[in-house]
Amino acid sequence: FFRANNSIHPLFNGGRANGAIGIGNGTACSGPKTVGRWLKERREKKKEESRTHNAQLHATITVAAVASALAAIAAATAASSTPNKDEKMAKTDMAVASAATLVAAQCVEAAESMGAERDHLASVVSSAVNVRSHDDITTLTAAAAT
Repeated sequence: FFRANNSIHPLFNGGRANGAIGIGNGTACSGPKTVGRWLKERREKKKEESRTHNAQLHATITVAAVASALAAIAAATAASSTPNKDEKMAKTDMAVASAATLVAAQCVEAAESMGAERDHLASVVSSAVNVRSHDDITTLTAAAAT
């Protein structure tokens, strides 16, 4: 079937001649890729994709926690408005609380769409809503920033 000038070799090295430069990447080819090497690279690529997804999911969840904490603080501030307080300031407090709640809800929805488990997300948001001090908010913010 194969003649003297035909070879099965191009079937395994992507059609490149021996010693050719890899197309598009500018690196020298070390020869045809073995099945074992291909499988190993495939496993490594899947692991890296999984790590990336997990990092993005963690970031989304922690940002949702920060947004939830800020929404809770804004709502508490708006609720504690006294009748003596300037009406314009009270309306501003309510608007900020409403906007912060919307942002928190969108962050939670984004985390859910990325695959966050509902129970885990509920636990994180519940903890964030119950922040007590500036240190708690700083900790949440630092977690979201990393």
